[in-house]
Amino acid sequence: MRASFIHIADTHLGYEQYGVRERFNDFSRAFWDILDEAAHRPVDFVVIAGDLFNKRAIDALTLIHAIEGLKKLKEKHIPVIAIEGNHDRSYYRDGISWLQFLCHQEYLTLLAPIMRDGAPVLSYWQPGTMRGSHIDLLNGRLRVYGLPWQGAATNRSMEGLAGALAAARAGEEAEGVEYRLLMMHTGIEGIVPRVQGLPSMSQFQPLRTCVDYLALGHVHKPYEFDGWIYNPGSTETWGAEESAWEDRGYYFVEIDTSEPERVIDPNKTARYHRATHLVNKRRPFVRHELRVDGLNEPNALYARLEDYCQREAYKHQDDSLRPLVQIQLIGTLNFDAGSLDQPLMEEIVTNHFRPLYVRVDNNTNDQDYIPEGGDIDGRDRSAWHELERRIFEELVSRDNRYLPAKEQWSTVLADLKKMALDKDDPTIIAQFLRDKRTELLAT
Repeated sequence: MRASFIHIADTHLGYEQYGVRERFNDFSRAFWDILDEAAHRPVDFVVIAGDLFNKRAIDALTLIHAIEGLKKLKEKHIPVIAIEGNHDRSYYRDGISWLQFLCHQEYLTLLAPIMRDGAPVLSYWQPGTMRGSHIDLLNGRLRVYGLPWQGAATNRSMEGLAGALAAARAGEEAEGVEYRLLMMHTGIEGIVPRVQGLPSMSQFQPLRTCVDYLALGHVHKPYEFDGWIYNPGSTETWGAEESAWEDRGYYFVEIDTSEPERVIDPNKTARYHRATHLVNKRRPFVRHELRVDGLNEPNALYARLEDYCQREAYKHQDDSLRPLVQIQLIGTLNFDAGSLDQPLMEEIVTNHFRPLYVRVDNNTNDQDYIPEGGDIDGRDRSAWHELERRIFEELVSRDNRYLPAKEQWSTVLADLKKMALDKDDPTIIAQFLRDKRTELLAT
């Protein structure tokens, strides 16, 4: 038997990232491009391993965009088989998800096994109920199983599924099933450190003898293991950290059960497919961490940002789509973060990159305050005034602009505190501060 299919996941249709409408269109364009590829190769079928949509409650335009892509395959009689991801599932009060709606309209087949005692029941998918664990293609020679998002019950469901598949193996062979594909919306522990609560690799191993190709979704970083576990990654940049994973996209898989391809280790199981990971077109996403350590005033930071933009922006001059740019300020500031001019920093980036959207995030640290010396006992109320003066002086000296007159500024802060406690008129306090700034910064 020869066949081919495309494996995608995590398209997140309908995501208007950063409130930018064009990003909504970007996620749809990535989806359309891949389905165009599926229609023109053509392939025998397409699998979607969860999170077709970005949220459960989609708007009309998101649904239209989904149908716009799927109808191209429907017109060519190319089956689409899908499972629900954590973003797709219906609210309990609604009872039906938008994926179920698309299934009802025959744009796709949505696999949804009945669960019993925490384990999926193996049964053929029934169009009347839109329930069932699997569907057969290519005259029954290829079987596609699906296990949608299980959340906290994933480990138990996997264990039950492995047992059910092992028990069904003899019956499958008697029916003439030559190739088995399983879709799951989950990931593997440790692929992305911040994503917690996923099954470990060892928990996937019982499935190894039961399926030929395990099609995963959920984790947006692409990865594959041992010639049978495949995760294509997100088709668009859903989160800024994903910009570091350049090879996200989809899999084009060719099956030939008559000529198994041996992996390097001859003791391992033969595989009957060749999976090629392809990168789909997406909008460029530039993410840079700008260190601020050692910079003594805002203008020095602006100059460093300008230098970065001059060095990097030219790489995107020929991009057909304007990039998204995120700058993260990291490190320890030697001056007050409140003095940073956010619009100016965004303007610097805009002038060089001409981005669709720019974002500058201040993730810097404040210098920790550690009082020098231990000659003043804070329990002695008579020493509080001197202790306060020293604290003000040391805090002021953290900003190099105020360092030359730190003693005077510590006195100003003490006076401001007293005026506030005495409930002086705020306009008088503000004028006092303005006068002192003019006097001390001019010296």
